[in-house]
Amino acid sequence: MYFNIYSIPLFFSCFILCTLVYYIKEYRTIQGAKYLSLLLISIIFYSLFYALEISSTDIQTILMFYKMQYIGLSVLPIFFLLFTLSYSGKKNGLPKPIMILLSGIPVITLLLVFTTEHHDLFHRSEYIFDGGLFLTFGFEPGTWYWVHIIFTTVCIILGLMILFSMLQVTLPDFHKQIYIVIIGSSIPFITLFIRLAGISPWGIDPSPFSLTLSAIIIFMGFTRYKLFDLTPVARTLLFENIHEGVIVFDREQRIVDYNNSAVNDGYTKPNDIGTHVSKLPEPWCDILNREADDGENDSTEVKQEIDGSDLWFNITFLPLHDNYGNKMGQMVIISNITERKYAEEELCKAIDKANYLAIEAETANTAKSAFLANMSHELRTPLNSIIGFSDILLEAETGSLNEKQIKYITNVSNSGKHLLLVINDILDISKIEAGKMELSCDSISVHDIANEVLMACSSLAASKRIELNPNIDRSIGTIKADRVKLKQILYNLLSNAIKFTPNAGKVTLNIRSDDKRILFEVIDTGDGISKEDQKKLFKVFGQLDTANNRRYEGTGLGLAIVKKLVEMHKGTVWVESEIGKGSTFAFEIPVRYGPQQSV
Repeated sequence: MYFNIYSIPLFFSCFILCTLVYYIKEYRTIQGAKYLSLLLISIIFYSLFYALEISSTDIQTILMFYKMQYIGLSVLPIFFLLFTLSYSGKKNGLPKPIMILLSGIPVITLLLVFTTEHHDLFHRSEYIFDGGLFLTFGFEPGTWYWVHIIFTTVCIILGLMILFSMLQVTLPDFHKQIYIVIIGSSIPFITLFIRLAGISPWGIDPSPFSLTLSAIIIFMGFTRYKLFDLTPVARTLLFENIHEGVIVFDREQRIVDYNNSAVNDGYTKPNDIGTHVSKLPEPWCDILNREADDGENDSTEVKQEIDGSDLWFNITFLPLHDNYGNKMGQMVIISNITERKYAEEELCKAIDKANYLAIEAETANTAKSAFLANMSHELRTPLNSIIGFSDILLEAETGSLNEKQIKYITNVSNSGKHLLLVINDILDISKIEAGKMELSCDSISVHDIANEVLMACSSLAASKRIELNPNIDRSIGTIKADRVKLKQILYNLLSNAIKFTPNAGKVTLNIRSDDKRILFEVIDTGDGISKEDQKKLFKVFGQLDTANNRRYEGTGLGLAIVKKLVEMHKGTVWVESEIGKGSTFAFEIPVRYGPQQSV
């Protein structure tokens, strides 16, 4: 065996292909990545054993390496076809019988090649040609050899047809990527005809060289758009079907992508790829000229006069990172929320009117509470269906959803659960005001209740790196109270304190008692509340920050429910706070000791 000027480049090309197989792992979430890696591996087998064949001087060794080439050569056509089907998003449309039939042809080819000395189906005759620069293997083709050639040709033609069909369903911005993949895929097709025509010089098979070049070109085109890790068709199916306007910026605040909605709604203009944010149409150049904070989403609401009309927009800034956590840019999602804002205004007017009528007449208050209770029940039925079906999707068979789809469905489920909590608050307040809520007092352990609430709040506190400090008098044992309602009071106060406490702050739960009353205190290190704002607390739908761009979400019902539940326990609730010195929310209820209490 010796290495000549033709085998050495092939060994080097095998090294390049192995490198591509290694790096393609970074793109494993892209459609087609799996079959592209298999295609590269089959080319490696083909190139490696062909290099060993033309480096051999022994006839038996040459024949052995020739047969081993077909480990890769026999499966090349099917892997190429599967790559194009997966890359275009059409793999699931291929019937299973056809898939089995296509897979069977490479298996038969491989079996016939390795047993060719016992039949003439693949080779009618074989010989070694010694008239060139090195020994080469020659043969007279058999019937199945032409089946293999036809199968290879059909797979290549079908794959190219699929790639050309993608040009009809993708945006022009992605045509360059598809053209690169088409060019890379066409090279082996041309080489196949050169090989069949027998015009390759010195008996050299050009296929391994062309396949390496083809693989490099396909890899370059396949990984061109790394920002989304989406193939063109997948991008069209997901990105373009979003009704909101979406614009993607790089680190320099230049546009790298946008969807049709962004153009149709006037946020950007056609052919704006590469344009700096400062060049966008008014007023969007000023509104979008900001960056999202690393690691978290940022959302704001703005009001703009456009074409003589006042419109409201919700703008979300999403930071985009690569696999190593480096910030690549940001995605901006613009939603027209004008109808929602007008609906909110109408709702606020309706609530104000309902509150006014409630003051004027107790019957109006009862009617409002009954309406809220009925509305809450009507909303909970479809909302439970949304949450239930979202959870079913999340529990679906592994691999049926990709990472982004799981993220979107998780957001739907979480939003539904949050809305269900809001509806439950409305239902609770309506029941209380309608006089339909009753206490169920039993002997309960204060320590157990406190520990359960602290455990329920621990995840929320950990997400903000907030320290939770329990300080409970050990002498307190069991008392008579409503277990569920007392947990609800403590949870509302603790979760409220965590929400309004800055990151890395501290929240303390103090519980102590005397012979007559038991005192609960929730102390936080937040920004504090002014005397004027303290007057707004514990009122239905009362919130301190009523601006359109509130930092914190909420219905304003939590503290109102706390006040009413404490009063149902014959207790009182209050707040002590100063700006910059945190807040203390406290309540006390009369002590009715359980049977096991001793002090």
